[in-house]
Amino acid sequence: MVSNRKRDLMIGVGAVVVLMLLPLRLGEYYLYLIRLVGVYVILALGLNVFMGYAGQINLGSAAFFCIGAYVSTILQIKLGWHYLAGFPIAIALSFLAAWGMSYPLLRLRGHAMAIGTLAFGIAVFLVAERFRGLTGGEDGVVVPGMALFGQVMSGTFYYYFILVFVVAAYLFCYFLSDSRIGRALRAIRDNEDAAAAMGVDVYYYKRLGWLVSGVFGGLAGTLYAQQAGFLSPSTFTLWTNIIVLVMLLVGGLGLNLGCIVGGTIMTLLPHLIAGMENYVLLLNGLILFTVLRFLPDGIVGTIANILTRRAG
Repeated sequence: MVSNRKRDLMIGVGAVVVLMLLPLRLGEYYLYLIRLVGVYVILALGLNVFMGYAGQINLGSAAFFCIGAYVSTILQIKLGWHYLAGFPIAIALSFLAAWGMSYPLLRLRGHAMAIGTLAFGIAVFLVAERFRGLTGGEDGVVVPGMALFGQVMSGTFYYYFILVFVVAAYLFCYFLSDSRIGRALRAIRDNEDAAAAMGVDVYYYKRLGWLVSGVFGGLAGTLYAQQAGFLSPSTFTLWTNIIVLVMLLVGGLGLNLGCIVGGTIMTLLPHLIAGMENYVLLLNGLILFTVLRFLPDGIVGTIANILTRRAG
């Protein structure tokens, strides 16, 4: 275990060093894409704690994404707050929303939970769309840029700002997976009734996973709003929930590295096939079918299984 962690640490440090040097070589457009990948990786990591670790269904992850984005933006526009002051408030309200919704939703199971979380996501989307005076509605709203010491921050600043939170989120999930909480969540995933019989407080740990998912969603939302510079309800539709779920399945459900791989692939895909927007839905379906049919453990899980068999 220790040797594995040392190996992971060395690989992680190398990856972070490479990412820190990229702004020296890449233009603004490519930095924007990497920032976007970082935002969705955080969102996927949060969903993975609840779905991958605990085995629970959540089809409303875009709800917290939406809450974080709009709360931080509204505080800036309506109340004149600085982004860094509204940032923790947005995350705190995402936490409170997750805590409040945990009471009705986490009592459900299976298809009922899927429908409940989906309804929650749709409800938040409708609020963002219909309350035009607050959110701008379908017309959207321009997000003020963050200013420090009288100077508006550049895309490079946002790149490093988001990178810090991506690394922090990944490390949190990395150590969580082998902790007592992580083991309890996996026990619930494998067999909820057996976990309860062994003394695991199922509802308590499911709520923890749900709250982590909510906080990560709010964090991703406020980061997205600030680096994008514009918000529209169309960013938080049912399609967003599906795409984040596909990220987990493509990378490997329950695997932290899978969130990075799946998040990168599914975030960059629409940009890689620019000019072929009409085929994005078809291509996403083909990718999902291919993964579920031939790579049920996802890309990362399949590669890990192959390496394990060869090592054995």
